[in-house]
Amino acid sequence: MRSEEALATVRVEPDGAGGALIVLAGEIDQDCAAEVQDVLISALGACPAGVVLDLSGVTFCDCSFLNVLLHARLRAGVGVDRDRRFRIRSMSARVARLLALTGTLAYFPHGNGPRPHPDGNGPGPYPAEAVSSRAGRPDGPRGGLRR
Repeated sequence: MRSEEALATVRVEPDGAGGALIVLAGEIDQDCAAEVQDVLISALGACPAGVVLDLSGVTFCDCSFLNVLLHARLRAGVGVDRDRRFRIRSMSARVARLLALTGTLAYFPHGNGPRPHPDGNGPGPYPAEAVSSRAGRPDGPRGGLRR
């Protein structure tokens, strides 16, 4: 797979406190979800303070990406191990819509606000206003994840 065909990118940056900022951009779907999951799980294992996600550059995501987020959340110990972080710093309207439509937005700490309770009964859910659906997907070769 050639890098120019990649429709998604990932960047991992240490945060200086034992954690990492993971910046995802582009289209995250079943074609690259396994690679994204590998990056998240590796970062969680290598970063005792956990990870913070920047999803503001995600232009498309489907339920395979939701599965990746939920799996990483479980691996991070959210709801069980309060010393670990798994937080979304920012998200695009596409990600907000996916989380809102599936009722999972409250499962992910978001922004600088308080951490929502894992069962959704605490602070949150966060409003997912002004989100739009993806009208269509371009045809053509599918790429993987570009790092």
